[in-house]
Amino acid sequence: MRPVSFRVRAAQPTDIPALMRLKRLLALGEDSLPAVRATEADWLRDGFGADAGFTAFVAEIADTVIGMATCNRRTITGWIGPVLFLQDLFVEPAYRERGIAGALLARVAALACELGSPIVELTVRADNPAQKFYLRSGFQAVPQCLTYVLSGSALEALAAQDQKPLSLAG
Repeated sequence: MRPVSFRVRAAQPTDIPALMRLKRLLALGEDSLPAVRATEADWLRDGFGADAGFTAFVAEIADTVIGMATCNRRTITGWIGPVLFLQDLFVEPAYRERGIAGALLARVAALACELGSPIVELTVRADNPAQKFYLRSGFQAVPQCLTYVLSGSALEALAAQDQKPLSLAG
């Protein structure tokens, strides 16, 4: 692989179309493209507005965005400082193995340190070959933890239980 000159920077609102394109490529590889429905307005509000819920970084070559990292802060009861959750880390396949993902990950780690976060956390699909990259980067698998997801009709059914009147026995 020949070296390539790139830079990593904080994403700007003008990067939203590129971020959306990369998110779709990531979702396509995970067979989850139908779930990616956010609009440019959603990205603008959620990532760049007054109440931004996530932070995004981009990697670019010659002003073309070819990689991204998105993360958000979470508060976990009992922890000192916020936990930084790495939501997405993606580099276009043609630019992989050139240190770009590592540079994006280093930027996320720097943000965690700036925020006083004791950890960076992520969830990886069991079939994702990037697991080796994360382990080489210093992440540790937590085998006693599992990820659970509540969605669709199961989510709606559980939410509907909250709308029923509660009675106290006694």
